[in-house]
Amino acid sequence: MRDHEYSVIGHSRSTIGRYLGTFVTIIVSLLPAVGIGVSDALTQLGLPEWGKYFVVIPVTAGVIYSAVHWAFNKYGWRPLSFFSQLPNISGEWSCSGTTIDDDDTVKFNWDGDITISQTWEKIRVRLETKSSISHSISVALIPEPDGCWMLMYSYKNEPKVGNKSLNAHIGYSEMRFHKKLSTAKGKYFTAKGRGTCGAMSFNRSLT
Repeated sequence: MRDHEYSVIGHSRSTIGRYLGTFVTIIVSLLPAVGIGVSDALTQLGLPEWGKYFVVIPVTAGVIYSAVHWAFNKYGWRPLSFFSQLPNISGEWSCSGTTIDDDDTVKFNWDGDITISQTWEKIRVRLETKSSISHSISVALIPEPDGCWMLMYSYKNEPKVGNKSLNAHIGYSEMRFHKKLSTAKGKYFTAKGRGTCGAMSFNRSLT
């Protein structure tokens, strides 16, 4: 399964994009030697004078913006997560779960491993237990007044080979992350094909 786009309430990617554009404009304006050197080289190869303004400058700015955008999307947003209003929940987490009947009777407890891959633009929540693997389909992150974050996501679960008693199914989970982003607690529900509900807790791995 591939990483997918996600929404963050209160976070405007268009605003961040404008900031990146402004930053690139400053970089380009501070590198006249680069533009002049490229322009002179292309002029010697036959590029007309007008090409400096309609080809070299836009291409140079476009290349730099692409590089800055890639770096910010992959790495830069993490140290600037407070500025970008985006929590960094990427990494490895241990998961403890409890499956509950409709009458609140505990059916069984289970453990799993959570892997959250996250960039500025995309995310994926993967849960693996001894019997199945699930991947997120859609994700939303919602800030709460006390500094905590709510992770809301739907997922598709597939049983591992040999687990004929399990059915593939779609589910939904809400996990409330502590403001230090080291733990989370919440609940999940499964749809047709499983029809269960339960509770989960995440603990961020130290490695």
